Amino acid sequence: MSYVRIVPGVPFFLSMKNDIPMANQLASSLRAAYAQQNHRATEHTHQQTVHVVGAGAAITAAYEQLRNAAEYTEEHLLLQRAIRRFYKRIFLLRDKKRIASSGDELIVELTQAGYIANDSITEQTVATISEFAMQYYEAYLTLSKRRTVSYQQVERWTIELLAVEAEWLLHDTGHLQAFTQFAHSHFLSTLDFSQIFKTKPKEVETALYVAIHRALLKSDDAVVRLGLLKRYQQSPEHLEPFIETNRHIDALLDSSTTEKLFRIVDRRGAPLRVLRHMVDNDPTLSEVLPNKDQFLTLFEKQVNEDYEAINSRVNHGIIRSVVFLIITKVIIGIAIEVPYDYFIHDAIIFTPLIINLFFPPLYMILLRATLMLPGPANTKRLVEQAEMMLYDTGTSRHLERRASQKFGAGYNVVYGALFVAVFGTVAWVLWQFFQFELLHLAVFFVFLSAASFLGFRLSRLIREMESIDTYQNGVTIVRDFLYMPFVVVGRYISDKYSRVNIVALALDMLIELPLKTVLRLIRQWGAFISAKKDQL
Repeated sequence: MSYVRIVPGVPFFLSMKNDIPMANQLASSLRAAYAQQNHRATEHTHQQTVHVVGAGAAITAAYEQLRNAAEYTEEHLLLQRAIRRFYKRIFLLRDKKRIASSGDELIVELTQAGYIANDSITEQTVATISEFAMQYYEAYLTLSKRRTVSYQQVERWTIELLAVEAEWLLHDTGHLQAFTQFAHSHFLSTLDFSQIFKTKPKEVETALYVAIHRALLKSDDAVVRLGLLKRYQQSPEHLEPFIETNRHIDALLDSSTTEKLFRIVDRRGAPLRVLRHMVDNDPTLSEVLPNKDQFLTLFEKQVNEDYEAINSRVNHGIIRSVVFLIITKVIIGIAIEVPYDYFIHDAIIFTPLIINLFFPPLYMILLRATLMLPGPANTKRLVEQAEMMLYDTGTSRHLERRASQKFGAGYNVVYGALFVAVFGTVAWVLWQFFQFELLHLAVFFVFLSAASFLGFRLSRLIREMESIDTYQNGVTIVRDFLYMPFVVVGRYISDKYSRVNIVALALDMLIELPLKTVLRLIRQWGAFISAKKDQL
């Protein structure tokens, strides 16, 4: 049997045959991916693995929990972000000798932090990570000297890519590449690009790849960038074409074509998200796919499991959001509000301080009560869509755009008045009855808007599983009326905050850097003492 070879991290765009059920084609790709994964796993069993010993595991793991709460990113990106912080830290030291052997130190940190299991990484993998580190470090040094390349671009094109390279070496993602190819082929055969864009864009297939990664796999730009660089066969060893390709990718990531396709894929992606979870969880899925009845039964079971998982993720997300808000608010309170009160009033004004500390977390908990999971009708529709997607060999079905909705200027006027009314009413109540001043009001609105946006992001987890339009009841209408202005402001704040995360920066500089330095010295001292014992 012939199949397409799956190379981890490398996107490939192939059209699947319409006369063969896509279930069979997906099964073939998955078998190829799993065969390669098993082959690599067999090779690793004959290689020496790295065993991590030494002090600091409990402290490192505890710090990572705190740092991840401040980061507030997708859980599947936490490993990549930890690797990124590691290399950002050691690149600043400009120590080539340390970077050349950085793979060992990285594995120690990740093992102690609980990201990877002990004795699971081979020495060959560690050596490869160190080689990648030197390649990207040389590019980092060269790019840093160029006036035409900003500091942000240097980080995106080197440190962020190195983090993804290392993550792919630690975790095999071949099966996800097979799924991505399937989703790409599905949308190529069911989207009418001439209808969507009037004139088909030149790089629409690549833009679709980006949209699928963002909407279905929740990949960040670093993952997408490295995947495209692998496809274009570019690496930092050949710097000039590497720079040119990265500039091209930057434009593609920000293009209106990519954004429009993302919205379509996101809206139509519910059955594919369920399928992706089946690919993740069941290595024997390729054997089940050819049997339609058996697969659809398992698909419906997965839908119900996804509902439960989303419910758990929402609850966990509420807890993480509350911790994030409290940590940030305590730092802001100590840094701004308390000094302000002492400077203006010679005393702490406790009422605004307490309200600003506790109201946003309480508000998030109340929002949780309005988030409801989809019902049986949605489950039935998802199963029907999966059956059509995988087993229908008929003609291509174009996914039509929603009918365009045009609203007059009056709607925008009312929308603007809604902003003024909501913010104005809340500000007046706090000013009149709770001793709030302008600074207190600014802090209150910032944190309430942040809480609203975090709650809105959690509600997206539920919307991503919805395959039928849901109708709002009275509770959700009132909720949306009151909190949408705060969501809009919260998104703006989140975009700015993600670029300059003051709390994360403070943790990195004040805690992580000295903590990791001390732990590294302790490990080195332990190795020295062990060597002395061997000499006796």
